[in-house]
Amino acid sequence: MPEDNIPEPNTNETISGEELPDAGKTASSSTDEQNSSKNTSVQPADTTAAKERIYIQTPVIIASVILLAAILFFTCWSIFFNKSLKGSWTLNFTASDKDCAVTMSFENDGTCYLQSGGTIYKGSYTTNSADNGRSKLSASYTSFGQPFINSNFYYDLSGNSITGRRLHLTDLSGMVFRPDDLSDDESTSKKDAADHIEENGKRYYIYTLNYSDSYETKYTPLDGATDEKLIGIWFERSSDSNYDNTFAFNADGTYQITYRDIIYKGCYAAKDGTCVFNLVQADGSAINNSLDYSFDGDELVITINDVPARLVRTKNIYAFDNGIK
Repeated sequence: MPEDNIPEPNTNETISGEELPDAGKTASSSTDEQNSSKNTSVQPADTTAAKERIYIQTPVIIASVILLAAILFFTCWSIFFNKSLKGSWTLNFTASDKDCAVTMSFENDGTCYLQSGGTIYKGSYTTNSADNGRSKLSASYTSFGQPFINSNFYYDLSGNSITGRRLHLTDLSGMVFRPDDLSDDESTSKKDAADHIEENGKRYYIYTLNYSDSYETKYTPLDGATDEKLIGIWFERSSDSNYDNTFAFNADGTYQITYRDIIYKGCYAAKDGTCVFNLVQADGSAINNSLDYSFDGDELVITINDVPARLVRTKNIYAFDNGIK
């Protein structure tokens, strides 16, 4: 047969009724499947790492939230709901036409202090409920180891750290003013009391004390010289070893004497063996006293009521048993 009649092969013809696969399409599909396979193999690793990060961060976030909530709760409680006696409370009142101030301080361990002018007394206190259901405060202070002041009060607290905290004391023992006997026709109300209650035939006065972070003695400076050799802290151990006493003479003319269970603060002037020092009163005025002193080697000899006391220098001022300054 002539060669011109031989038909050209048709690449698009089917074999056994099936279309031949497209080579380009097959290569493309193979590449997509490989890429898809690669992507599928990477994705689980990323997901696992993300989950691990979440697992690690979750406890930290929870702990932070709990800590923040605790801080906010404590802050709110301290500002608005603190009903603790702990701290210093100052009573301002008028006596004999003079403005006076007395501060009462309370510690959580039952120790309390009463400061009147430049004198601080140490004592103890308890709180309980009275028969009428009111809160009751009992405070006892000592002087030279002996009971000095025993007082009982009804008490309650008001205010907050923003508006000011206040301690309200109903004076049952007459710590400031004696209660009025209602059966006595001559009994009169004290003009200094803002309020009172009448109970068991007596009129008891209520006083409001304001919370204060600190109480500063109103010093009354003395004119006079300061003996340079006297400046410093001097220590005396008592003969019975029950009390340690210190005399602190400061360069600025102030002093602090811790004698047994009392602290005295004020100003002094010293020259030629005589030391004049003042004792500050509740109204800020001062009473001057004097004592004789001399030096025996490294010792300071102070004569109090004709009894010499020998002291040595020390670095620490002894003040009861808690380091009051």
